[in-house]
Amino acid sequence: MPLSSLPSLFLDDPAETARTGLRFLHFIGLAAGLGSATLLDLLLLRFFLQGQVSAERVAIFEFASKVVDAGLKLLWLTGFGFLLHYALTDPVKLENPKVHAKLLVVAVLTLNGVFIHAVVLPHLRRQAGRPLFEGMGHKQRTLFAASGAVSAVSWYLPVALGAFPQLNFTLPATQILTCYLLLIALMTAVAAAVAGLLSKRAGLQAGQAAGRAEAQTGWQAEGQGPADLAPVSRKSP
Repeated sequence: MPLSSLPSLFLDDPAETARTGLRFLHFIGLAAGLGSATLLDLLLLRFFLQGQVSAERVAIFEFASKVVDAGLKLLWLTGFGFLLHYALTDPVKLENPKVHAKLLVVAVLTLNGVFIHAVVLPHLRRQAGRPLFEGMGHKQRTLFAASGAVSAVSWYLPVALGAFPQLNFTLPATQILTCYLLLIALMTAVAAAVAGLLSKRAGLQAGQAAGRAEAQTGWQAEGQGPADLAPVSRKSP
């Protein structure tokens, strides 16, 4: 096929060309948002497991969150483009319950992004060099866990819905959203439980460190250290 005939492939069917362009941009937004959101979730998991927030990873977290925002904006732009395209060329697709569910999920994802920028990121900046949950109560830890669960589920569910055309016009939006909420609740419960255990462990470690520091201060005040006490302990019955 000569290169000169390529323009005709796109101009012969403008509607199909528009749909292909929207799909291409939609995939770019999805890849950028999903990949960066997965990175953010993994970073939060690392913060959970290590307990310590480093300034370098906070910088990575902030950069990845900006990429997520860009991907999300592109999803909204192409999503409205698809709705307009369906309205002009195939209005029946606007009645697909899967489309309604995806719109609500992306709306929740957007609100969660606002929460991350308003609450999560400032907290991470303040906690740089300290444990993630230091000074946080149970409700705050649960909110952080819920935000991570919403992010993970809300990015992967639309991908799953788009990957299975068998779900078109089969499941009502209420059933899809019920499964969505149950997944979020389950992941939130697990993440909150893990966060609580890690917070207790961090508290115990901090208490032990404070006890050792206090003992060291006492030894220094008395002019002796642990080595000075060793012979005494050997003479004890």
